[in-house]
Amino acid sequence: MEEKKAESTNKNAKKVNLLDHNSIKHMLDESVSDIVTSRGYKEDVRLSNMKLILGTVIIAVALVAQFYNKKFPENRDFLIGCIALYPFLNIKSLLWIRLMPSA
Repeated sequence: MEEKKAESTNKNAKKVNLLDHNSIKHMLDESVSDIVTSRGYKEDVRLSNMKLILGTVIIAVALVAQFYNKKFPENRDFLIGCIALYPFLNIKSLLWIRLMPSA
């Protein structure tokens, strides 16, 4: 019986480079996620999705400001709006990441 347990733990054992901190963290996160979801809990990814949406909006504002059709004197007000909106959204994103529980 103990041989079967040893074989099953060897089959499920995941190898990780102990000198790479990122791979260790990734393996721990993945293992905890597997354990929690195997016990019947559902993973909530709403916060991660909101972070992605906010980041996409920030990038879209930067791209629109960069590639707007008109030349500088004509689009001055539009650029001022984009310049004001970009840091506001970035600060909101940073605060959201820092103050909300990690997803």
